[in-house]
Amino acid sequence: MPRGGWRRALVAPVCLALVLSAGCGGGGGGGGPGAPSGLSYATSPGLYRVGEAIASNAPSVSGTVDTWSVLPALPAGLIFDAGTGVITGTPTAESDLIHTVTATGPGGSTNVQLVIDVGPQLPAVITSLPVGFEAVTVLEGGPSKIAKLALAPDGRLFFTEVDTGNVRIIDASGNLLATPFATISVLNGGHLGLLGLALDPAFAVNGFVYVLANVPGDGMTTVDRTELRRYTDVMDVGTNETVILGNLPVNTGSPSINNGGEILFDLSGNLFVSLGDVGDSANSQVGTGTSLGGKVLRIIPTDPPAIPGTNPTMGDPEWCRGLRNTFGLAVHPSTGDLFGVDNGPNADDELNYLQAGKNFEWGSAGGIPPAQVGFKMRNWVDEIVPTSLVWHNGIGWGTDYADDLFIGSYDDDLIYRIELSGAAFTDIDAESVFLTFDITGGLNKPLDLLVNPLNGDLYISTFAGIYRVSKQ
Repeated sequence: MPRGGWRRALVAPVCLALVLSAGCGGGGGGGGPGAPSGLSYATSPGLYRVGEAIASNAPSVSGTVDTWSVLPALPAGLIFDAGTGVITGTPTAESDLIHTVTATGPGGSTNVQLVIDVGPQLPAVITSLPVGFEAVTVLEGGPSKIAKLALAPDGRLFFTEVDTGNVRIIDASGNLLATPFATISVLNGGHLGLLGLALDPAFAVNGFVYVLANVPGDGMTTVDRTELRRYTDVMDVGTNETVILGNLPVNTGSPSINNGGEILFDLSGNLFVSLGDVGDSANSQVGTGTSLGGKVLRIIPTDPPAIPGTNPTMGDPEWCRGLRNTFGLAVHPSTGDLFGVDNGPNADDELNYLQAGKNFEWGSAGGIPPAQVGFKMRNWVDEIVPTSLVWHNGIGWGTDYADDLFIGSYDDDLIYRIELSGAAFTDIDAESVFLTFDITGGLNKPLDLLVNPLNGDLYISTFAGIYRVSKQ
């Protein structure tokens, strides 16, 4: 029987309970002196991947055993030793079955049910992933420089292409639609292009799609700038283009760095917009009347836009300041608090707790009152270039992953897992590498992370493709 998520979800929990009690579901025949009993396996369930040799899985049993058997046969590539019951080998095909292992001795027999789930082979660009997880390729080839992702309630996956200005759609069946949802004329080079992407919380009703883009002027009446635009989805096509915020700062110099580019809704339907310092650290410390650079804004994205009454200053879009280039934002799914990753100049990349009204000190010569200084949760002295972060809610992955933060590192070609605790989830308990990309070719750089809130699947975008990580 081929693998199936429905089967895994409905059967595996029951099987695990059965595994804990050897001989359940039929037990064995007889109970004479020395009859085998208490049968179990060192690894249960067995979670494996195609093409990866498994660690030897040995049984434990009391009593005398003469022969071992298993039904149905193990997945292709795995070897069952009829003399010892040990399972070894390298699986060559996907499988998701319950196997009954029977140990028979002179006094009778006993059995145990063992779940063996063989997931697909890892995509060639992924070199490591923890046991118990599988990764598949959602999209490779074709689209140019994939960046931001957004998942619609109907299962469609929206994504941006940095240089072309295209917003593309992968339908719920996994097919890339040939016609872009929208195409924006964008500036290219450095940190320029089509950067931010977000779907309205009421997307299922209004079809609103928002983008943040660096756009060129016409040389006469308009100048190069950053714009927040809104489109309305009508049968996979973006219609009714509306500029919500125009004339936002942009850096087109050499190098054209620090243009920020993340947009994200909070739990109340307000929109956060991160803007880099556009190459001038002084912008991060001045008020919004002088420059919007180096800040996170918070607006109500109506036309015209409005300012939430709960912003730090009435009538001011500023949420917090003192940032250099925050390219990733994440809202905690239960507290609603905002977190972000900021890129330092040559070192000192940061994970920040972006509270309202706080100053994160970039561009400051000192003298900021301590009460106004924002909380920097993590500082990477050696730059990692954090491009994205996302919270996991534990759904589909288990409570061990609830309230964990995943961070994409552009320079390290990997995804970090950060385990947190505390009332605001700002206490770092552990940090580890969750997934590693192959560095060959230079395109396997994490650009965005997205968690499907319904099943916990983690989506990762790189310049070369989109990948999905699931729990087995």
